[in-house]
Amino acid sequence: MTTIRCDGTRNGYKLLCNGSLYQCACGRVGCQQSKDAMCSKQGFSVLGRCVACGEVGKYKLLAPEAVGFRHTLMQDPQTS
Repeated sequence: MTTIRCDGTRNGYKLLCNGSLYQCACGRVGCQQSKDAMCSKQGFSVLGRCVACGEVGKYKLLAPEAVGFRHTLMQDPQTS
């Protein structure tokens, strides 16, 4: 099974980050948080800079269907 949510831990809290995963053009996979260096598997800064190669804004959302599914349920709870 492919991971679709970030399974890294939040620094200081040791709770799962559980954010969406993104993949950089260079291949790095990680999440993006509201502050830099907040997750052990954070792959991008708040401004979208890849921590591996430094590219800005060159990443794609992994498993967009999972994010869309959550959005649909939140918008219309009658469909669940």
